[in-house]
Amino acid sequence: MLKIILSDLHLSAGNPPGEINPYEDFHYDSALAEFLAHHSAGEYERLEIELILNGDFLDPLKVDVHGTFPDRITEAVALQKVSRILEGHPVVVKALRTFLSRPGKSLTYILGNHDLEVAFLAVQDLFRSVVGAPRYHDRIRFRIEEPHYDLPGGVRICHGNQFEALNRIDADSLFLTSGYPEPILNLPWGSIFLLKVLLPVKAQRPYINLVHPFTRYLTGAMVTDSRVAVPAFARAFYYFLKTRFFEARRRAVSFRHTLRILREEAVLTPDLEDIAIEILDENPMLNAIIMGHSHGAKIRRYPPRGAMYVNTGTWTKLISLDLSDLGVHTRFTYAVVDYRGSEEHPHVGLYRWFGEQKPWSELRY
Repeated sequence: MLKIILSDLHLSAGNPPGEINPYEDFHYDSALAEFLAHHSAGEYERLEIELILNGDFLDPLKVDVHGTFPDRITEAVALQKVSRILEGHPVVVKALRTFLSRPGKSLTYILGNHDLEVAFLAVQDLFRSVVGAPRYHDRIRFRIEEPHYDLPGGVRICHGNQFEALNRIDADSLFLTSGYPEPILNLPWGSIFLLKVLLPVKAQRPYINLVHPFTRYLTGAMVTDSRVAVPAFARAFYYFLKTRFFEARRRAVSFRHTLRILREEAVLTPDLEDIAIEILDENPMLNAIIMGHSHGAKIRRYPPRGAMYVNTGTWTKLISLDLSDLGVHTRFTYAVVDYRGSEEHPHVGLYRWFGEQKPWSELRY
């Protein structure tokens, strides 16, 4: 039995050959298809494998609706966005359908902060119908409201956004209903920031949401790219006031939560590794915690009992301004929990997919 964990692929509306979609950050459909095919053939063909998509597999936030990026997302809007993503990535859809058709294969979708649209039941039904085919609908499961996914052997999986005030989702208030004719998604401030501040700039600066840490980039851009950075900062300030104060009652936003956002972004941006250590210390039955969200692949083992923290990283381009990992990287990283030796003591590892050797690869633009 294997658990394969992927996170933060950020599939958007696709990138047709010869066209540039600046809002699409995933350009590796063939690599993902090859990855899934590899893990459903040969030694893996008869093995029980659960593919766990640990948040932000889809990225509907970066799909426009008639040229705009609305922050009031109804079920109809969510369906339109996710439909375009699935239509824009036919190679991935076919690969997932083929994977799920193999004996013992299943898929679990965990909610992140970029794919809240998946919280709508109609969107889940759409995903099942397109990806799973009628015979395999029961092989696709969604974990929407649970704070984490615990596996045998003391392994816990969570996306990681819940440990940031900026991107935290209230599982009890996923939808806003008061004052609206129909439910809309209760987006965290980080999603509003992406929609109203970053995406209007992304057409001219396609890399802007790929830079980490972003606050360090913004500080430098105020000097080196002030024509873009200054208006972006002004928009961020405007929408922060609007969503945190003027719409606070409607969005069920507390003043304390607002202060946490300001503190995290200005001074104390939380480190997921530090948070993982706290969780492992507080839960002696946990042997490993696997996260995504921060896009930085990492594996650490802590004494004395050897508990582990794994971050699965991302399959999109990462522009790192961190001196320990400075540069532009694209690493197809993923985690594996392997129960073939022991269900009580599985092997947990972080891996990088290089693919099969082939003489060419199609360029999309």
